[in-house]
Amino acid sequence: MQSKKTMTSIVVIVVVLGVLAFQFINHSGPFQNSTSDTSSGPEDAEKVHVERVVDGDTLVAKNEQNEQLKVRLIGVDTPETVKPNTPVQPYGKEASDYSKKHLSNRDVYLEYDKEKEDRYGRTLAYVWLDDKTMFNEQLVKNGLAREKYFSPNGKYREVFKKAEQNAKNNKLNIWS
Repeated sequence: MQSKKTMTSIVVIVVVLGVLAFQFINHSGPFQNSTSDTSSGPEDAEKVHVERVVDGDTLVAKNEQNEQLKVRLIGVDTPETVKPNTPVQPYGKEASDYSKKHLSNRDVYLEYDKEKEDRYGRTLAYVWLDDKTMFNEQLVKNGLAREKYFSPNGKYREVFKKAEQNAKNNKLNIWS
């Protein structure tokens, strides 16, 4: 009886060690790489480095080929701060400052919709800080942008509408 328990214990130990060895080799389970530098955007997103923020919904970035892109955020519209012949609109500075604080001099991920450029030659994109945080949505959630649909780019339109309604209900910034 004792030898049967010993044999069962040895088999269980060997199986557990085998599973742990497999996980170690494949960097899975408790051996996953958990450093903070592993963040990424959604699948098929392009990694860029933000050089500067123009205003709340426009930025200048460089892609991995060192090409400069002027990026306009899809689905949102922040109050104006730099539009020629237009006064600075209420909460425009706050939206611009928020974007500068969260985007300046950092890597972000651009996700494209059906139309990649607008008529002014700007790159149209959803800007992701990581694979769970879309910056466009954050602006709307915080009441610093309105949901604004420009056909045909509407992949996240319902997400933005919901975020705008929540900001309105909470009387945040432009909705105060």
